[in-house]
Amino acid sequence: MAVTSSNFNNIAKAISAYAQADRADAALLTSTALVGSDARITDSGENYTGTLRWLDFSDPTGFNKQNETASDKNLNTMGVSNKSAVYIKNIDHIAAEELSVQKLISKVDGLSYLGGQFAGVRARREDLQLRSIMNGVADKIFGSTTIGASDAAATVNTFGYYTGSDSGSNPNALFSLETNANKRSAFFDVLLDGITAVKGEFEEPFYYLVIDTATYNTMRKQNVLDVAPVVDGNFNFNTILGGKIRLIVNNQSLTANLPSGLKVSYLAKASAVHYSEIAQTNPTALERDELAGNGGGLVTIISRWGNIMHPKGMSWAGSATAYPANSDLATGSNWTVHATNVNQMGMFPIFHG
Repeated sequence: MAVTSSNFNNIAKAISAYAQADRADAALLTSTALVGSDARITDSGENYTGTLRWLDFSDPTGFNKQNETASDKNLNTMGVSNKSAVYIKNIDHIAAEELSVQKLISKVDGLSYLGGQFAGVRARREDLQLRSIMNGVADKIFGSTTIGASDAAATVNTFGYYTGSDSGSNPNALFSLETNANKRSAFFDVLLDGITAVKGEFEEPFYYLVIDTATYNTMRKQNVLDVAPVVDGNFNFNTILGGKIRLIVNNQSLTANLPSGLKVSYLAKASAVHYSEIAQTNPTALERDELAGNGGGLVTIISRWGNIMHPKGMSWAGSATAYPANSDLATGSNWTVHATNVNQMGMFPIFHG
């Protein structure tokens, strides 16, 4: 039977307290400003799947000037239907249980530290959710692009950048190491070309660059990191180019579904992924079964949560009636590009060797 007691209140408070500390200390992608809310997007009161309503749903390229011919009725309508996206909603939970006899034998209260454990599980699951979304975006944008010796560095499908291939049909590295023939000034050439391709009309005050450890260590070897890190909340970001680029070192490969040997880094704006929580009915539940363990008793605690996590500029093309698994989020065919220009995109994959 379900019970409400002072123990329940204490555990609920513990989960709440631990959640903030653990999620900050985890230093996961979801703990950075890549993820944030957007005042232009209202997700309250939506239905089961919901609709992501974008503010920029008019097409400025199609218009009809007024004239004096009464029969001309070509109105300048705003096409809402092709400027919306289905929300990606996720509902999840974690539970743990403890037999009373275990507590008696071990002299340890198994419920006393579950708040921190639960918060860590939630943070990790949400981080995997974000990584899967990033894989799906990269897979969609790279599409059917091939890797070959003749592939030149170029914008890929409008909203990505490919460094091109060398004579051996291998993708070029993101950074050109300093040699006698290649001086220091060329180190950032590819990155700066990528920024030029994706910044659109408006250059952001700063960008995040999500890179793997090997790429980060290349920067360290070349001594191109700025001297003073940028402090943002509880995090210290190493930066390059005079603070223009804040580095997020990703300790896992984000190359799902991409051709072998191809890496992907992400140039992203702040709040590139919209995030909001979905309130749960009874988010912390405690139940005690007095008959379990031949009368010894069993305590079960459940923590429930939900979120909306959606990349800016993309529309969900997958199932609209089911919560997607991470494998669905990582599949490019489940996405469509919603943005009509780079200013509406949140993140831009840079494909390199």
